[in-house]
Parts: sequence; structure tokens; C-alpha cells
Amino acid sequence: MASGILLNIPLKYWQDFQDAIAKVSNANIYIFDTNGNIFSNFSQDIEVCQKINKGKTVRDESCTGFYQSVFEAAKNKGKIFTCPHGCRLYICSLGSYTQKLGYLTINFLDSGDQIGNAESHVVQRASRIYHTVNEVLKSIIEKTVLGLQRLELNSIYEISNLLTSTMELNKVVELITNSLIILYNADMVILGLSEGDKVRLEQATGEQRNLVIGNEWSIDSPLVGEVFAKGEPLILGIERAKSLQGINNLKVDPSSKFVVYPLYSFLGAVGLLVIIFSPNSTTIDVNSRSFQIYANFAAIALANARLVNQLEREAQTDFLTGAYNKRVLLGILSQELEKARKYITPLSVVFLDVDDFKSYNDTYGHLFGDIVLKKIAEIIKRSIRHADFIGRYGGEEFMVILPGTGKEDATMVAEKIRKAIEFDTFPYRNITVSLGVASAYIDDSTNSLIERADRCLYQAKRMGKNRVCAELTEEKT
Repeated sequence: MASGILLNIPLKYWQDFQDAIAKVSNANIYIFDTNGNIFSNFSQDIEVCQKINKGKTVRDESCTGFYQSVFEAAKNKGKIFTCPHGCRLYICSLGSYTQKLGYLTINFLDSGDQIGNAESHVVQRASRIYHTVNEVLKSIIEKTVLGLQRLELNSIYEISNLLTSTMELNKVVELITNSLIILYNADMVILGLSEGDKVRLEQATGEQRNLVIGNEWSIDSPLVGEVFAKGEPLILGIERAKSLQGINNLKVDPSSKFVVYPLYSFLGAVGLLVIIFSPNSTTIDVNSRSFQIYANFAAIALANARLVNQLEREAQTDFLTGAYNKRVLLGILSQELEKARKYITPLSVVFLDVDDFKSYNDTYGHLFGDIVLKKIAEIIKRSIRHADFIGRYGGEEFMVILPGTGKEDATMVAEKIRKAIEFDTFPYRNITVSLGVASAYIDDSTNSLIERADRCLYQAKRMGKNRVCAELTEEKT
């Protein structure tokens, strides 16, 4: 366990915070105290490190001996070293010239930084991680030991730089909640994202996090509406806070305080932060300059990441139906074929075509034709598993990919889809579909599997439509 001054900082959520930084930076991070004792575990899964050390902590004698030998060399300036097992590491001293706190070790996961990138690039990337970790540690120690907050703004500045360096939404939300709970010694931090007329609780850090993640709050509810209407934070007691879904399930001290903070960006309302403090904690000053700066950076980072996320999703999906587009669908099928060959598992494809769709379009117009396609996509999604994939192949054709599913079960899925569409209600008249089912052989390509499913589909058309046709079993080696 850690010794020295690092013992005085609240360790409860440090590992989560460190892991969030590691994910944003695509690096493995771990810390030793000034005596070379382990302060934190590996943040990422490094196969060679975990195998040699038999876990997520440095235990192997060759590793501990290596670190002890290089710490002195890294005391005044960070340096790049190569460990006995070939890992390229950046090691630097934490703290200041007058007060050493420990040693930070960084191992980048990018293959380029492992084996050949310019040393200056590695140092530049590592420097950003170092400054964030170092400033946060110094700020926490200052608060805990001296009761001061002079360094808080420095730590917020460094975290904000990291927040705006990534466009991956899951990494942004993790870093926001994990940094706030560390910086302000809170009991729990909850982040909700605005989605239409609701706020969805996307991320939480704290012991009871699983009770709140996934809950939704209506923007029209009195409390949420008040926060967004005023555009400023509220500090609530437990009775009022428990009117919010998910919060009412938490077991907290009756004297706890709940800070609800609205997040705004150039896109408007981005979401809400909820920070819960126990009675013996110092409630955050929501009007402090440092916290307002942090909230503004968090809102900008969330808005940017959500915008990129939306653009990526739109590039992958069909605009009308929300199903995968043909390009993405073919990529998925190629990957699933590789998995099926590697693990010797079944894989099937269902091709679907709407019967007499041209006639429907000509008679009732393309607007209602679009309604039909959109509804069919929704029915298919309801009829398959989360592990399955649906895409719009083109026009009125859809394709369903069924991993781990043989021909017999795939035929049952296709029949379930056919019946669901036949007995559902559509504008003006009933809609039926024809479906073809094909299962992968070990030597199949995406084209050969699709061609067989397509032949089965048109066999179903020739046999009278509104039916499922599966290919006849052939002996393949």
C-alpha cells in the first residue's frame, strides 16, 4: 500500500479517475509512491504486464527491480525507458521540486508509440497526462491536508484540456463524473444528457451508480423544468431531490445535499449534472469561478462529442429507416463470416423484399411508401435479438444478419418477421413480404452468401409471395 503523503488523499475513487484519463489518452497508467510502493493498479489491460505480474499490479521481481533502478533517473525530469519485457514507458516524478509525491508510469497502447514514434511526440502526449494527474493530486492534498483551494483551478484547467481532446462520448462522460467526484470529494456524481423532451442519465460515479444509470427525466417535470428555465444551479434537500426517478432509490443520509447544475453549449441545453454531498462534506460553491469554468468546458466537450457521434451514426445508417446502410451492412457481414470461420459457429442471412411495393407506391404515393418501409424496419427490429443486425440493402429490400444461428432457427426468425408484418396495420391495405434464408459455409464470401439468400428470396416470389424460402441443404467441405 502507498506510504508517505499520498496516504493522506481520499483514495476511494482514484482508480476510476485514473482509468478515465487512461481511456481518453489511450494509455496504461499506474503510480508508485516515493518509496516505490504501489499506489494504483494498471488502468488498461496490457497482456504482457498482466501475464508476468499475474494481475493488474506490479508484483514480478524483475519489474519491481527495474522500476527501483529508474526512479532516481526520472526524479527531476520525465524520461522514456524500455522495461525488461519490451514495454516502452514514460516515467516521471509527481509533486514539485520541494515535495515529491511519487512516480507516474505511462505506457501508450498505440503500436506506433510503442515501437517507433519520435521521442518528442511520446513526451508531448505523456506531458498532458502528467500535468493532469499531478495538478489533481496536488489540489486534493492541498484541500485535504491544508484546507485550501488555491490549486483547484489548475487541476480543472488540465482536466478541461483532456476533455476537449477526445470526441468519443463514452470517454467524455466517464472523465466528467470521475473527475468531479475526486475534485470535490462528493458521494456521487450523475450526468444526464438531453434527448428530445427527456434527460437520460448516461453516467454516474459512486457506490449506488447502477440504481440511477438509464433512468429518464422529463424536461417538463417541475424540478428539471425549473433548472433549465432558470439556467442556474439548484441546491436541494433530500425530499425534493427524491422526486426524480432513480434518485428516489438511493440510500443516502437524510441531511445530504444535492446540487443540480444545467449544462449549456452552442447547441443549447446539453444535459444536467447532479452532485451529491454527505452532511460532513463541504458542499461545492456552484457560483465559484473554477466550477463554472469546469461546467462550461464539460458542456462544450459533451456537445462536440455528441455532434461527432451523431454524424458517425448518420454515416452508418439509412436516413429513412434507421437501419444500417448497405456499406456498413456488408462490412458487418464480412466480420461475422470471419468470426464464424474462426470459432466454427453458424451464421445465417435473411433477405426480405416487400411484395408489390412498386404498385403500392404508384397507387398511394411515395410518402406512404416511406411510412411502410419505416414501419417494416421497426417490426424487424422488434423480431430479432440485440446480437442480430438489420440493414436496408436497397429500395424495398432488407437484410438481417443472424450470428450463431443455423438455417432451421433462421427460418423460424424469418417466419416470425413475415407473420408480424402480415398481421400489422399499414395505410390503405395490408402489406406482405417474401423472404429468403441462407446459412454460411466455411468457404463462403459475402457475395456468395448474399447471392444464395437472394436466390431463395426470388424463389419465394415465384412460389406466390408472402412466404419464406430456405435454401436446400448441400454437402460442403
